[in-house]
Amino acid sequence: MKILFLNKIIALLFLIFVLNNNSQNNKVMETQITEIVYHFGDASVPPQYHRSYTITVVSDTAQIVVDSYGDILAEKKYEITQAQFDSVIVALEKNNIKNCKPKKNKGCTGGTSENISYSDSTKELFTGYVYHCGGKDFGNLSGDSRAFAHEVKTLILDLDSLIAN
Repeated sequence: MKILFLNKIIALLFLIFVLNNNSQNNKVMETQITEIVYHFGDASVPPQYHRSYTITVVSDTAQIVVDSYGDILAEKKYEITQAQFDSVIVALEKNNIKNCKPKKNKGCTGGTSENISYSDSTKELFTGYVYHCGGKDFGNLSGDSRAFAHEVKTLILDLDSLIAN
């Protein structure tokens, strides 16, 4: 009886150790991220209406570059707090941003795309893309990319006016 009780305690302690170790690994992963990039690729429309943009977020700055087929239309930087940067990192996990088996496009054209990537100070840690077309999603990115994008776009206070230029 005492041996069975002791085995249960050892198993419980082992489980606590493993769970604690995993949560520490997640915190390490979060602290490794030094840059997050969100890119929205607009649909194929005439240049005067086309607005793609890239938002790059680091610990103290969010920068947006708006373009039309490569011609830069607007570029602006915003100071952010560490808490805002951390909330973008948390949004990656909250919205389940991860890679999936690539879903191939079978001829749909005219949609929009989203790319999400993040890196540490030396290398890219993650990259994924999704192409929204005809009510379907293609690419190797899963999770709620639109909800993640909303979180990132809150850092760009005048996004609508920058895109309207």
